Amino acid sequence: MKDYDLSNRIPKVKKFYFLEYFYILLNSIKRSNREDEIFELFKEKKHEFRLGESKYRKIVVEKEKLTRTQVERYYYTFTQVIEECNEYGLIDQLNNELYLSKPGRELIDIYEEKGLQAFNEKLLEYMESNYRAFRYIIRLLYEANKQNSGLLIFPIYSPRKLGIERKEIQTTNDIINYSQKLVSKLQDDINCYLQKGYDLEDQNNQLLRNLYNSKLVSPDPNEKYDPALYNRITKRFRDYWLRFFLTELYNYKYSLPSFELWVYRGKQIGIINATEFFPNLNGRIVYPTSVILQNVNSKDFRSLYRYEDGYAVFAHYPRINDNENNFIDKLVDSYFELKKTNRNYFLNLSAIKEKVCFNMKISENVFEKFLNSVYKKNISGELKKIKISLEVDKLPEETKATYIKREPVIVDDRPRNIIAIEFRD
Repeated sequence: MKDYDLSNRIPKVKKFYFLEYFYILLNSIKRSNREDEIFELFKEKKHEFRLGESKYRKIVVEKEKLTRTQVERYYYTFTQVIEECNEYGLIDQLNNELYLSKPGRELIDIYEEKGLQAFNEKLLEYMESNYRAFRYIIRLLYEANKQNSGLLIFPIYSPRKLGIERKEIQTTNDIINYSQKLVSKLQDDINCYLQKGYDLEDQNNQLLRNLYNSKLVSPDPNEKYDPALYNRITKRFRDYWLRFFLTELYNYKYSLPSFELWVYRGKQIGIINATEFFPNLNGRIVYPTSVILQNVNSKDFRSLYRYEDGYAVFAHYPRINDNENNFIDKLVDSYFELKKTNRNYFLNLSAIKEKVCFNMKISENVFEKFLNSVYKKNISGELKKIKISLEVDKLPEETKATYIKREPVIVDDRPRNIIAIEFRD
């Protein structure tokens, strides 16, 4: 399949992750037309939805007075959302006043009557008609790793992950030692997950030259390095190899930030999955939960958007009645596979979720629906072979963390984050 009318608009996407920002802005305009008042309402809703500036929700909403820097950041996001809404024709702008267009009002109704998933799927239509980024990225995923259903890996290994404690790094030679261990591990991962042999020596030498040229590290192997630069140096390693994997191995034509924005938006819609917490893998994985085809024969795929040339985005939404047994098998297999290296009876539900989603190529939203259906049968005694227990360990708000990086799964209208499975007698 050739690129269809692909422009260079992909990297020009506005810089915010959460698709709820569209609803927050539209809802604020519904309540006022003055831009200054809309911004105040926007801030309130942003706190209510616990939206962070990154791709993670905030655990605690700031109640104290915002700093000038925070206000500037919020206003930047506010203007970015306005610009994208303008691109889609969702709002009209006159001087310092904003008004909802007919499509904007329809989007509010979809959110309030049908929920967030339907809202996000409608936004897909606007995003693809304007950018066609998902068509490009989903195609790229499959082409980059045909042997493994479009799986992309982005390994991240700190020195400690490779057995090197921070205090052991004293000289340039120690940095070089870390780089060599890192390259060896990256080459192993490429071979394991992508079935490719790859020599990264030239790239590693270039990275070291970059560190020398920026004076973060001395070219003299025996010279001491400044420990205060540790985080900057390790970040250089991480960013360098992430960009290398994306642009050189996977042939993505645009920037890493644009890729991350589109992938996370795709995750919210349910057409791409991405996680930094896949069990026994250090780093991030990305894979499609959809296909770009003219037609599909399976009833487990649903068309979300059709292009002018006849191709369409088909999201994988397997029907529960036909796939519940397969889901239960994957759930049980994932639980007992992880239990081999964990003595606890209750295991992390998010880890189980990641494995099941990957094995079935389903979104987190679909996983939640399947688990709710299976758990109801579990409570009523309809599951004959297994018994499932779902509980809550510490919720994110009970920790000292600032952001929710692994959100609980909502089952039976309650947040759950640990699971136990046993076979019935």
